[in-house]
Amino acid sequence: MAIIRDGNIVFVRGFGSANLDRQTPVGRDTLFEAASLSKPIFAFFVLLQSEKGIIDLDRPLHEYMPHPDLPAGMRANGMTARMVLADTSGLPNWRSETGGRLRLMFEPGSRYGYSGEGYEYLARVMKHLLHVDDDGLQGLLDAELRDRIGASFMGYTWHDSIPERKAFGHRGNRPTDNEAHDDNFGAAYSLNISVLDYARFVRFLIEEHAAGSATATEMLAIQTSLPAEQGELHRSLRFPVERTDRGVRYYHSGNNGDFRAYVHFHADQGDGIVLLSNTDRFFSSGLAQRIVELLGDAWFRV
Repeated sequence: MAIIRDGNIVFVRGFGSANLDRQTPVGRDTLFEAASLSKPIFAFFVLLQSEKGIIDLDRPLHEYMPHPDLPAGMRANGMTARMVLADTSGLPNWRSETGGRLRLMFEPGSRYGYSGEGYEYLARVMKHLLHVDDDGLQGLLDAELRDRIGASFMGYTWHDSIPERKAFGHRGNRPTDNEAHDDNFGAAYSLNISVLDYARFVRFLIEEHAAGSATATEMLAIQTSLPAEQGELHRSLRFPVERTDRGVRYYHSGNNGDFRAYVHFHADQGDGIVLLSNTDRFFSSGLAQRIVELLGDAWFRV
């Protein structure tokens, strides 16, 4: 858990076990799978490239690089980076939902639809535009974002040193394999990070927002020109948005099965919380909700 108040990280602590069988304690620097909390950090990196003119958020992605797995003639020509970042790309969350073959679920930009596939496509486009492979993309993210915010480790690609620091996930209170990984830069899901380093990213966003940074302003702006999730407010470029008694709150959750994650922050007040867990019961047990409510904030569905 990490707590941010008035733009400062005021509390960081690990609780419980990194491996229940071994009773290995969780520390403040223990690495966790951030799951979908991978998306906001990658989104900010994309916005940095937009600020430099490398990618136009509103130019159709197929003009940079046609999606190699979408059938020719499929109506993907209108899909933009902005639509991917705000989950209106038309792609499914994962192609397993469409029988293993990727296809559009709806016309890009016409409605909301959460999509990891959209982020994977955008990562391919960024590698193409930046002339790098997965490791090269990781290196650029380290240089342009990790080092800038003072984080020690933000690993989308695998490194052999990760298991030494990484918690084991747990399903049904049984540890899973902490060395299981893909051999690619998974922009939507593959980030390994400590709670302290994720809090440093949130603090950085809050500081940049307060300073009027163009990139932070772009990321947190409410995308009223794009469709919202039914019953929900419009999203920013990555974060869902809620109106609470304390004003606008940005939030995100993550679910990799045996790892669950949660973040929210009030950009104007400079307050926030980051919760990284290595159990499939973090949300269903009610623990995450109790922590948020104990800190005086309201709990919304994840």
